[in-house]
Amino acid sequence: MKKVTLKSLTLVNFKGEKERTTVFNADVTTISGGNGLGKSRHFDAFIWLLFGKDSQDRKDYEVKTRVNGEELHKVECSVTGILDVDGQELTLKRAFVEDWVKPRGQVEQRYKGNHTECWWNETPVNVSEFDKRVHEIVDSNVFKMITNPAFFVGMNWKLQREQLFQLAGTITDVEIASSNPDFALLLDKISGKSLADFKAEIAARKKRLKNELNQVQPRIDQTYKMIPETEDFAALESKLADIDKEIASIDEMIADANAAIRKSYEAEQEKQGKMNALKAECQQIIFDAQTAAKDKAFEANANRRELESQIKVKKSEIEAVKREMQLGKSEIDRHNAEIEKLVAEQKRLRDEWYNENAKRYQGETICPHCGQELPQSMIDEAQSIFTKAQAEKCNGITAKGKEVGEKIATQHGCINQVENGYNEAETRLNALQSELDGLKTDLDSTTVAEVATVTPETIPAWVEKQKQISEIQSTISTDNSGIDTSEMQTKKKGLNEIRSEIVARLGKRDTIERGKREIARLESDGKNLAQQIADIEREEYTIQEFNKTKIGECEKRINSLFKVVSFRLFEYTLDGNPNEVCVPLVGGVPYGSTNTAGKVNAGLDIINALCRFYGICAPIFIDNRESVNEIIETESQIINLVVTNDNKLTIK
Repeated sequence: MKKVTLKSLTLVNFKGEKERTTVFNADVTTISGGNGLGKSRHFDAFIWLLFGKDSQDRKDYEVKTRVNGEELHKVECSVTGILDVDGQELTLKRAFVEDWVKPRGQVEQRYKGNHTECWWNETPVNVSEFDKRVHEIVDSNVFKMITNPAFFVGMNWKLQREQLFQLAGTITDVEIASSNPDFALLLDKISGKSLADFKAEIAARKKRLKNELNQVQPRIDQTYKMIPETEDFAALESKLADIDKEIASIDEMIADANAAIRKSYEAEQEKQGKMNALKAECQQIIFDAQTAAKDKAFEANANRRELESQIKVKKSEIEAVKREMQLGKSEIDRHNAEIEKLVAEQKRLRDEWYNENAKRYQGETICPHCGQELPQSMIDEAQSIFTKAQAEKCNGITAKGKEVGEKIATQHGCINQVENGYNEAETRLNALQSELDGLKTDLDSTTVAEVATVTPETIPAWVEKQKQISEIQSTISTDNSGIDTSEMQTKKKGLNEIRSEIVARLGKRDTIERGKREIARLESDGKNLAQQIADIEREEYTIQEFNKTKIGECEKRINSLFKVVSFRLFEYTLDGNPNEVCVPLVGGVPYGSTNTAGKVNAGLDIINALCRFYGICAPIFIDNRESVNEIIETESQIINLVVTNDNKLTIK
């Protein structure tokens, strides 16, 4: 185990201590005296030396000495410590240094602020390197926990839990399941998921199943309400059979009357069919004549259609050239805009060059630290550096100006190229417009051939067909009289209405059967849902018992690391659900309610466990040591801070 021992501390103007060197024993050192004499100041100084913070974790907090409420300036404020790290002696120093500057034209220096300087074995090192080397010895978070008995129990309870579980190591679910077959079955079931996710999943499923179960009885009640009342379905079926026989008899009589009518009707329909065929042939004759007239006019207008097609092509070509010219004009505008920007940049660089070239050296001639005149050699060197930097900057501006000039020339070249293309497109546009005008002239001089009108009366075939239609028309009878079946149809209609009513009433029988089946199904679903909920509740009970077992094992393993203190890591709700807590106990009593001796020894017990885990021990500062008769054994160096009535500090 790495052991860090504090051999001595030297405080210079640190928190009211003008200058003091305290030498510590390797095992136990007691610093005693009245309040306000600087006992706790040693702990603050030790922590600030290593980490730049006080024992309350405040960075550079009130480290300077005050006189009458005002900070004491222009004096050293530092802490020097000699440590023994596994037999190797280290001398560390941290100083809080003031920054004073003398503004130009003023005689008095002005306080500007502070900065930190560090030494490692009397060799200056920067703060980051100092912190890195300290961290290689011990991590700052670990150091705070193993040097102050009250620090760990003062941490946030969640951070305490996290640290305790690091000390105890992880307890796997497989280890817990090995003690109970039900736990093993549970882990097999949730393979691939966390226990918390599985618990949430079955809770959501249980909630859904309960919601479904709650809907079963209302649906059963609603189904009962929808079932109609039972009737004498046998009597209804007998009455329906009698009506069907009577309707069949009426249908037979209507059929005999309709047979006579149908024979006469079929003869008339044959004549009507022949006449309709002749009318269709007449329409075809007219259609063929109209088609021939259209074909003749289409052939006569072939030349005109060709001219129209050429005009359409020329118009498309003209539009394409116009778009090309418009793009060229936009490109020229874009290049001109870029030239304007570059010209403005060129002017800005020219003004920048003149401004830079006009600057003259205005450097310091007085040392900002001591206030004395600087040597002429240093002034000349600074002026030479200024002149060289000025020349380099002017040359850089000149180079940028040349680059801008080259870009302007490039833009002008692009404009010339685009203008050439624009002029060529304009020439093509004029030629295409002339061609278009010629085509339009040719089109205007071409006569349009109209479709000839077709007159059916001039077509012999059509006239002949019309004559045949007139002859057939004269033989068709217009007498629609026959056997009257209206009375039989009325009676049949009345019987069908009665029949429909009976069929509707018989349909209630199927509705009743469907309702009974639905009720039976809902009752079965209710039993099934209740069984699923019971199965889930058994799984929830197993999860609860698993968590309790795991919690007990966690507390057992963690508490086995300590002799004086123990920790309650979980509290249970009335429903048996665990809540995470972290309550340190001393003899079964919460830490906050125990006496000072119990608190100190509990803190030392925690420090011993942390030292074993991290493999390092460091000086432990015990405040209010006068309240504790005996402390438990520890491998760490002990520094007791004891309050007495003495008016000066005593180191033993």
